Amino acid sequence: MDKWEYKVVRAYGGVVMLTNGQEVGKIVNNQPVGQLLFEYLNELGKEGWDVAGMAETRGGIELVLKRTVMSEASE
Repeated sequence: MDKWEYKVVRAYGGVVMLTNGQEVGKIVNNQPVGQLLFEYLNELGKEGWDVAGMAETRGGIELVLKRTVMSEASE
């Protein structure tokens, strides 16, 4: 049976602001500053992450990503 791990990403203005509750972007002079969402998702895709869901939030979006957890050979 597959096992999954999840990652929650919050973006504002096309910029990643939070990943699993950790601040990765900032608001400077009322503008989001940080890594662009499409670049971040491309990096995560190379690591096996896939967008499982998305919702609008106040002024931004929240994405839930998942990937299969590599099972141990002894299972």
